[in-house]
Amino acid sequence: MDIKRALFDIIVVIYVAIAAAIFIPWMLFSILGPAPLAIAISDAVFRFFSLFCHQLPWRSLFFNGVQMPVCARCASIYVATALGLAFFRIKGYGGREFRMSWPLLILLFVPTGVDGFTQYLGLRESTNLLRLITGFPYGLGYAYLLAWAVPFTWALLELVATAMRGDGENAKLVLQRIKSMAWPFTRSARIPPRSS
Repeated sequence: MDIKRALFDIIVVIYVAIAAAIFIPWMLFSILGPAPLAIAISDAVFRFFSLFCHQLPWRSLFFNGVQMPVCARCASIYVATALGLAFFRIKGYGGREFRMSWPLLILLFVPTGVDGFTQYLGLRESTNLLRLITGFPYGLGYAYLLAWAVPFTWALLELVATAMRGDGENAKLVLQRIKSMAWPFTRSARIPPRSS
């Protein structure tokens, strides 16, 4: 069993579940109306997401008069992260080492940063549509970062284990793989093969 891929699969399932959970209150109230069960479940979902989001009504989306448990930006980020992770999983990432494109990652994070920072400084007020639009590339960037981070973290753990065994030759090979994954100025885009 490939532990890296299994770990990535767990991360994908968690983020897909989180993205789906933001729609639970709307679905429950649309189907059951203001039934006690719908209210109790929706309250639990709102409490969970209150740990991660301000949930301000004027920055949140409403469907049929029901507020989503996260703001527009967070909703976009969660959905894009789940879609991005599912895409990376289908493409075989999660266990596969690859070189991080730092410029691409920064480019994906910039729209949310600019929108949030200019609003924070009071230069302008963002809209929910703009929050949705700028949150999506951030979510894709976060998915890209996670797809890279699982094998990278695994390689770091492999380096520690190899060094603790006193296997200097294999430690050098693992370190070369780590540099190829993370260091932006390496000439070759190829990840060195793993030693057996």
